[in-house]
Amino acid sequence: MSQDYSSSVPQFSPPAAAQAPRTMTAEETRQELRQAIQGSNQILASSHTVLALFPDTVIIDRAKVTVTKRQFYRTADVMSVRIEDVLNATCTVGPVFGTVTIVSRVMNANQDTTIGRFWRRDAKRLKRVLQGYVIALQRSIDCSNLETAELAGMLEKLGADNHPNV
Repeated sequence: MSQDYSSSVPQFSPPAAAQAPRTMTAEETRQELRQAIQGSNQILASSHTVLALFPDTVIIDRAKVTVTKRQFYRTADVMSVRIEDVLNATCTVGPVFGTVTIVSRVMNANQDTTIGRFWRRDAKRLKRVLQGYVIALQRSIDCSNLETAELAGMLEKLGADNHPNV
């Protein structure tokens, strides 16, 4: 089942465009790192696979997408991709279940990861939120001033396919 998390204060999202390194004092560095940590703890959408002995998990936060694939008890492959490195998100849905495929830019090559057997509505929501975030960053939209729940809702609308029969 999908989970949404909200907070009462705006959080920090990744920068819209690449920024050149700048010289900062130690205190400025600490403050920026605290803000980045706080933003990475703000979850926009998450879900886990169903009908699996060891369910996989996808978590989308303000900084990255984390995919956890479990093979056995207390073992997992965990992959995190910065939002800026996500090229595309798609989902394949059937009458009950769906899968999500995330295409990312890794070391100048495209890498795709498919995570399967979510409930249909959860697969579609993960895809819409992630695709909406990719579109927002491509358009250099600053998402840092929005509360987490509001941002997640707006990203889901931005990433919607506008095809009512799907």
